[in-house]
Parts: sequence; structure tokens; C-alpha cells
Amino acid sequence: MNKYAKRTALAVLAVSAGFAAHRSYNKELCTGFLPENDMKIELGGDVHAYTIQEAMFNRVLDRVEQVYGPIVASKGGRLVVNRRWSDGTVNASANQSGGNWYLNMYGGLARHAATTEEGFMLVACHELGHHIGGYPKMSWATNEGGADYFATLKCMRNMYGGAAPQGNVDAVAEQACQSQFADEPTRNSCRNGARGGQSVAFLFQALRNSPKPPEFGTPDQSRTDRMNNAHPDTQCRLDTYFQGALCTASLGTDVSNSDPNAGSCTKKNGQQIGLRSRCWYKPPADEPALDSAPMAMKRLELKTPEAVGSRIEALRDVLLGRGV
Repeated sequence: MNKYAKRTALAVLAVSAGFAAHRSYNKELCTGFLPENDMKIELGGDVHAYTIQEAMFNRVLDRVEQVYGPIVASKGGRLVVNRRWSDGTVNASANQSGGNWYLNMYGGLARHAATTEEGFMLVACHELGHHIGGYPKMSWATNEGGADYFATLKCMRNMYGGAAPQGNVDAVAEQACQSQFADEPTRNSCRNGARGGQSVAFLFQALRNSPKPPEFGTPDQSRTDRMNNAHPDTQCRLDTYFQGALCTASLGTDVSNSDPNAGSCTKKNGQQIGLRSRCWYKPPADEPALDSAPMAMKRLELKTPEAVGSRIEALRDVLLGRGV
């Protein structure tokens, strides 16, 4: 090989290595919170017609930075929230570049009629979930269903604490939250997660022009035979938000990138309620079988105060490990 050919070969290798390094340095998440869509909701007209105005948009994201900036830093990243209020894109996304972990939040999504404050907070929580939502992973990121689960399992609870919801809660969700939790602060965490999940589920319905609204009492009965890393269907996503909200795992126990049981509700941990939804999630082979939809998703016919009291006591016994 002559000197010119050798010099050319070395240059090609250097460029190739540099490109590979750039690809590994910039970790892009191609998909957004929603499937790709062409909808735009630009600024204009009466800004007071929007459920979420710019001040609320910023207040939600201020809270995200306040709570999760230190948590992301403890995991080796720097949280950067791109506040694109003027951008009409109806979506959100996450990516990593070097040590920066980005949330890209758009005004178009916030301005959609279905988006409430809790719904917008849940979207931010979902995007955080791609960074720190744990198992199951796809490359560097937690997959779509896993980010949904993390949003109500951990993030919404951290955002709202035990604060009372700011509006009405669906009757089925209210009944399940009351049955699953014994005190008002934890019930409120469940309620806020349910409200956020319902808001974005209605957004999914609108974007997909689906005639049937998603409901807490009509869980998706499908069972996937392999892990679905893509966006689950509308009802399946609502089910996942609801189950995350109903999980009794300790808020202080973090999730794991490799262990599905850490900080989560699983059959292997002895739980029946609050599990990752089987409409997208394929559990490990050592996970006990789940034959039907979680009982908290079914409509419970509790017609008397005595029946309600008995149900609450039975669930309390389960949580205390005494059986039923």
C-alpha cells in the first residue's frame, strides 16, 4: 500500500470512528409520547380558552425540575427541560446528549382540549420515565409501556404528594383507590394518577379518532406473547396508568434497569393489583401466571356500607400479609 492509499485508509477509519462516537454520545429517542402525527395547535385567539396557559405550563415544568433535577443528578445526568410553549407540536419527547438528559415539552400538546394539568404533568413524568423508569429497557431508554407505568408508579406521587385532586375522579377509579389504600394522602396520590391517565387517554382517543372512549372499568383483555416496546393501544395505556397508581410498592424503593420486581408490583412479589399491564408487557419466565385482569379494574358491586367495609378490611389484610 503506497503512502497516499495508507493515508486515505486511516482518514476513513478516523471518520468512521468519529461517527460511531457521535452516535453513542448522542442518544436519540425517535418516538415521542404520542405516535407521529401532523396535528399542530398554534398560539392564537383567546389564550384563556386553553385549559393550560403558559403560566401553568411553566409551573408544571418548574416542579419537574425541582423534584427530579437532583434525582437525575444522582444518576449521573443533568436534567434539561426544553420549554417550547410557542411550538404547536402535539407531542413530547426525550433524548440524551453527553451528560444532558432532555425533556422536550411542546405547547401544542398542552393546548389540546383533552390535556389537563394532571395530564400534562403525566406526560412530563412519562418522558422522565424514558430516562429513569427502569425495566424493561430498549437500548438506553425505558420502553413506552414502562415509561407509562413509571409515570404513575413513582413520578406523579412525587409531584403531587398527598394533595387532593383538583377535580372530580372517575367513579370506578375512586372506588379502586379507596379500596386499595387506607389513608387519604395515599388515596389522593392514586386519584391524581388516575386523573392524569384519563386526561391523556382521551387525548390518544382524539388523535386516533376512536369512537369508543377508554374507561377504567373496561380493561384491555389481550395478552401479548412478547414484549411490546412501541406505543400500546389507548385502553392498554390507560390500564397501565391505573395499575401504576394502584401499586402499593414503597415510593422510596427505586426501580431497577434489570430487575422487574424492584420498587414495583409483580406476582412474584405477591401482589395481584398494580401490575404492569399484560396487553404490552411480557413478564419473565419465573413470574407466576395471571389468569385474568386485575380485580381492581373490574366493576365491584358493593351495594351496602357493610359490604364496602368488608372489602376494605379484606384488602387491608392482604396488604398486611395476613391473607383473606
